[in-house]
Parts: sequence; structure tokens; C-alpha cells
Amino acid sequence: MKKAIFAFISILLLCGVVSAYDTEISWIHGDDPPDFSRIPENPTTAGLVYFTVPTDVFFNQWTAERALGGTPTLKVDSAKREIELWFQGPVNDGVAFVDPGSVCGLEGHFGPLQEGTWLFYVHFPGTIWFDRFDVSPPTPLISGRVRTSGGAGIGGVDLAFSNGGGSTVTDSSGFYTKRVPEGWSGTATPSKGDYIFTPSQRSYLEVISNIPNQDYVGLMVPPPAKDYFTEYFSSEEDIFDLSNRSVMFTPATDGSFYSGTQQEITQLPTDPAGGKKLPLGDDDYELVQLIGSETVFIFSKSFASFYVGSNGYITFTEGDNEHSESLPGHFDSKRISVLFEDLNPSGGGMVSWKETADRAVVTWENVPEYGSSNSNTFQIEMFFDGRIQLSWLTIEAVNGIAGLSNGLGVPGDFEETDISEKYPLLPPVLMNFAEHFSSEADTFDLSNRTIVFEPTTDGTSYSAYQKKITQLPTNPIGGTEIELGDDDYMLVRLGGQATVSIFGSVFGSFFVGSNGYITFTEGDDDRSESLSDHFDSRRISGLFKDLNPSGDGLVSAKQLWDRVAVTWENVPEYGSSNSNTFQIEMYFDGRIQISWLTIEADNGIVGLSDGLGVPEDFEELDFSEL
Repeated sequence: MKKAIFAFISILLLCGVVSAYDTEISWIHGDDPPDFSRIPENPTTAGLVYFTVPTDVFFNQWTAERALGGTPTLKVDSAKREIELWFQGPVNDGVAFVDPGSVCGLEGHFGPLQEGTWLFYVHFPGTIWFDRFDVSPPTPLISGRVRTSGGAGIGGVDLAFSNGGGSTVTDSSGFYTKRVPEGWSGTATPSKGDYIFTPSQRSYLEVISNIPNQDYVGLMVPPPAKDYFTEYFSSEEDIFDLSNRSVMFTPATDGSFYSGTQQEITQLPTDPAGGKKLPLGDDDYELVQLIGSETVFIFSKSFASFYVGSNGYITFTEGDNEHSESLPGHFDSKRISVLFEDLNPSGGGMVSWKETADRAVVTWENVPEYGSSNSNTFQIEMFFDGRIQLSWLTIEAVNGIAGLSNGLGVPGDFEETDISEKYPLLPPVLMNFAEHFSSEADTFDLSNRTIVFEPTTDGTSYSAYQKKITQLPTNPIGGTEIELGDDDYMLVRLGGQATVSIFGSVFGSFFVGSNGYITFTEGDDDRSESLSDHFDSRRISGLFKDLNPSGDGLVSAKQLWDRVAVTWENVPEYGSSNSNTFQIEMYFDGRIQISWLTIEADNGIVGLSDGLGVPEDFEELDFSEL
């Protein structure tokens, strides 16, 4: 159907209405044409074109303001791509003029227009002016609705589109639309006051067409229960009970509050090996400056440096050598206390710090209390996204303070937090998520097995378990064939509003590689399996190996109501006639399942990658022993 051209114009005298004489008017001559103030600068076939004709472009502004009182007529010629706006002043009917100062100019709009180059002519008696502009097809439109679980729309939700995509706000019924540049890649993140949203964000890659039904479900969360994130172990009846525990504090959207989770550990989350030793004496502190532009946060305030105290804490605005733990001492400054106690690094052990790709880490290893030979090992991790993790291994000190302080003094209604009881205990979390079968002595041993990766609450890590199978969990029959050549990949877009996630990032599409893996931010045709290649991108490796689907077998994708499954069936290695059958399932709730039937390849890599490179403390996981 031919796009309609509306021969319509809305004309407004901005500050008043006047009568006029039929008088010839001339433009002011000069090198620069008058400012026509066309909006938008680059019109599309989906919208109107707005303009302003200011009255100060004439020799005689007073007369011009009266000529603008004439009745305009508009002619749109879609064949010639021309628009003509005519002004003809009315005959003098003796009506008195109004004060010239009450008339400022003229506004109007027309369209929508067909694609092409257009000329807009503005005619006044005795003169003409024109504006040339192009009309293009509209850029891709992302649209959807934000609602409650009961179906009611949520208005006033801000949706921020990263990477230059702009932002928009839902209407009173929860609907939103947002045009993004053609080929745009980025994320969309909803936010509003006391709401949390599922999914928390959506990821897009090279958007070239409209994407509808990008919905979110919002849940209003009640104000958090009062929590001052601090526990004081102060007596023989209240001794330290956090050995072999790790507590993660995750900030709220505005950073003013934290939620907490804990888990049991047998080693520190970040290996301190390779860190820089801090030469701390008794009751001492040392300034640490972060590298580059990285910052850490506490209670919404960001810092590019911090002070490490020998007595088991970090401060931010100034160093502190206080050795006698007390609540006033803890709360007098923005502070993270892992074990605020009179410790003495000069008497034994070591304090060190290191910076990794996503965090700053400070570790106290085997540090004794002052005047004692006991041993205390604990760690603070400050993630650059605002999270704070406190971890304790062997703690032989009986008393001390642990927790966070906003530096505003002891709250008037302070009640200490029983950390070991307050925060939910998560199942043990894997430290690494990959196994490399690399030699004759270390051959593939996962045939007829499946491994399920369960995400943590924030989605940034996983626990896992395995079980034996005799068939693939999802029958690939009825799936869509993915035609892959040797060392090839193909983009798969999920249908409807479905999304998958890996390490907390959400995606509506992914890339299937012929060599046994799935990537998310870009396609990959790497065939030579190595840990550096596995970890260079967010990746799920079912069997990262030089495979050749064009030689035999089949690769397919199948979307169900709760998951999408990608299956490699009877795919041989390159230059071989062997057979390998395995499957990757990505559930829409964040779980990931990898399954293997017959695997005749001896070597390869399996597991998950967060795309941050090979971890400094990497030790491969023996999946068969889970």
C-alpha cells in the first residue's frame, strides 16, 4: 500500500494573532540563509517534520509580523518531492494592529513523507526561500511493555539503552518504544524506584529490524529491613563464628543499602599469590592507588584509592591506626572491617593487595594478634561494579568487629547483625568452570554424562552437579538445522521475548560455532582449542575441538517454552570419520546444562567462560568428580 502523504500543516503564531496589510516583504540579505529550525534534522518516513519561521529574518520585522497573519496554503507534490507553503496577506479591513511585541514567529508541521530528497519552498509576496532535506526509512524500533506479574502496566519506568542508544520512559499503561541506530549493539536496562525487574536487562547485537515484545516484569520490593551490616564479637559468650565463610554484599541501585549472601569456602576466592606486599608495622596503614581509571565503592561513594590498616580494616578518606576495636571506632569513617582487632603484621604473616580485571583485593595471611602467636587469614574483595566480598579462612582471634560503615557515627538505633544467621547460605560455588582434556594421559571422560550449572542469586557464578544419561535431555528432532561449514559460525535469534544468560548478562541471541561452542558478543571460528581462546569471550564449550559439520552429522537448534537446546549430532573431527554427539541447553531462568553421549574425540575443552581471560589462579575442574 502506498504511504499516505498528509497535505496538512499546523500553523501557530507563537505569541499572538495579528491582522495584516498585503505588503511586499524582502529577506535580509547575507551569506547565511535564515535558520529554518527544521526538526528533526534527519526526518524519517514514520514521523512529522516540524519547522519555525522566525520574523527577524525580514528587513521590516514589524511589517513581517503582520504579513504572517495571512492565511497559509500548503501543496505537497509527492511525485516531485516538493512542498510549497504560500503566504498571502489579507486585504486591509481596517482592523487595528496589535502591539508588534506580542508576535514572535510562526511554527508548523507536515508529513509523514515518502522516502527521498525533498524541497520545502516558503513563498512570501516578492520573495521565496527553500530548504532541501532527505527523508529516510525509520531506524529499528525496539518496543514492549513493563508490567506486574498480575498484568498491570507500570508507568514511569526508565529504560536506558547503552552505547549511544538513548533512553525512554514507559507510558501510564507500561508500554514503551525506542528507535535505535541501525546496526546498534548494546543493552537495555529498566529502572524505577523500589522495583526490581525480570530480566534485569536485555542484550542486543547488530539490530537491523524492529524487535517487538521486549517485555519486563516488575516487582515492587518493600523497604529493606534495617541492617547496619556490622557484627561485634565482644565476649567469651559471643566469639567469632565466621571462619571458612564468605559474605557478598551487593549494593542497591542507588548504592545506599546492601543485600547479603554467604557461602562456605575452603580457600580464599582470589588467590593472593602474585600480589604486592604491603610493609605494615604494628598499628600502621598504607595508601593503595588503583591502576588507570578504576574505582571502588562504598555506600554509593566512589574512590580511586584507599588505605589498608594493619588492624584488619580498609578506610577511604584517611588512614587509621586505631587498634582497640569498638563500635565508635568502626563507625567514625567509611570503613570495611573484616577483622577489626589489634593485629600485628610485623609479628608474622603478610598483608598484600592485587588488582584484577574486575576487582581490588586485600589479603591478611596468617597475621597474629598483638602479643600472640595465633594466626588469622581473611580477605576483602572490592568489585568495580560496587559489590564487596568479605572472606575468612582460619581465624584464631576470639573477638573483633566485621562489617561495613558509612562513616556517620554509631546509629542511634544500632542493633548488631548476626552475619552467620542473617544472610542466606548459598550452595558451594565453583571456583573455575572449565576442564581441558589435553593429552593421552588426560582423555575425555564425560561420555553419557550431563552437568547442570545452577547460577547464584546475582547470576555471576555457579554451583554444579552431574548425573549419568543414556539419551540427550532434549530430543533434537524438530529442531532447525544450522548449516555450518568447517570453522564456521551462525547467529541464532530467540523467538518472542525469550532470553538466555551467562555470568549475569542477558542475551536475546547467540552464535553457534562449528567447533563445539556457543559465544554471545560475537561469532568465533577458532578451531585450535586452548584455555586462552576458551576464556577470551563469554562462551559455553560443549566440546571445543576442531570439528567439521560439513564432513558429516548435523547441528541444530530447538526452542521450547523454558529453554533453547543446541545439538551437535554425530559430528566428526576435521580429517576424521569419528563421531561426537553432545548438547548445550540454556534455560530461560539462567541454568545451563551440557550433555554428552558418544564422544570419540580424545581431547578438547568443556565448560563456561566469563570472557575475562584465563583466571590468574586457574586450576581446571575435574567435572567427572563433581
